[in-house]
Amino acid sequence: MKKNRALLAPFVLWAAIFIVVPLLMIVWYGVTVEESIPYTEEVLEDGATYFRLEDGTLTTERPQKQTVVSLSNFRRMLEPTYLKLLLRSLKIAIITTVICLLLGYPVALILTGKDFKRPALWLMLIVLPMWMNFLLRTYSWMSILENSGILNSWITALREAVPAFDAWLTGMGVGKKIIFLYNENAVILGMVYNYLSFMIMPIYTVIEKIDRSLLEAAADLGASPRKSFLRVTLPYSLPGVLEGITMVFVPAVTTFVISQLMGGGKVPLIGDIIQNQFGKSSDWHFGSTLSLLVMVVVLAFMGTLNRIDKEEETQKEVRIL
Repeated sequence: MKKNRALLAPFVLWAAIFIVVPLLMIVWYGVTVEESIPYTEEVLEDGATYFRLEDGTLTTERPQKQTVVSLSNFRRMLEPTYLKLLLRSLKIAIITTVICLLLGYPVALILTGKDFKRPALWLMLIVLPMWMNFLLRTYSWMSILENSGILNSWITALREAVPAFDAWLTGMGVGKKIIFLYNENAVILGMVYNYLSFMIMPIYTVIEKIDRSLLEAAADLGASPRKSFLRVTLPYSLPGVLEGITMVFVPAVTTFVISQLMGGGKVPLIGDIIQNQFGKSSDWHFGSTLSLLVMVVVLAFMGTLNRIDKEEETQKEVRIL
């Protein structure tokens, strides 16, 4: 037992340094603010400059700001501007998660098909883009979608080659250059591309482990492929679905790189505001308060999914007919 505890020591130390300490720092910064100490500047008869504090104390050093416990940042956090950004972030994250699920589940289902050849190769091709730098992938999409990018160049060439196509686009109110970037759709596209593999992999892993004899039994008892899917495959793949939803939703709701690049600053999300507070504004206190807000939202979301998963485990029952 003592030996096992000794083996846990490195992990406990790592968790304390990189998880507990940063979390405590965020909480501390979130519940405190920096306030200036009131003072008046006085020049005495000897020509020296003194600073008189509220209690009448004279000092030759200019009073610095002091850190005090305050809930003012929490009141500021509830302002309509920040709540609107949070709701927008949740909306885009939910849309991204739903699209990834609608695209990822069929892909995972196809890859696990008994007649599908070389699924490992296709999985590698799906994961391969994730080995590249995150910024590089995002910039690649920007080069494709920008006004002078690849996609607009192809559309322009097609319009010149097919006058009817050009007339149809013009009649639809489409200009010579189609603006693909710097809107919510571009941000959602960037998120779906970057996070889709996070949805495919856990679903594929769970479906791959489903006992094939259950599907064979369903077929023997006269269940149609649709019924077999609804009664066997879908219930047993739910843990992978919930894991994929978590792996997509959490980074999507906190991202700021994609919204800054593909949104061009026109689609600010809560992650952008937090990044600005720690960067340009240097207001770590309000940035930490907003981080706590996002943390509560994410934990509530994960707690809901965990509850659904536990209920499904306790009530799981295969009904073939």
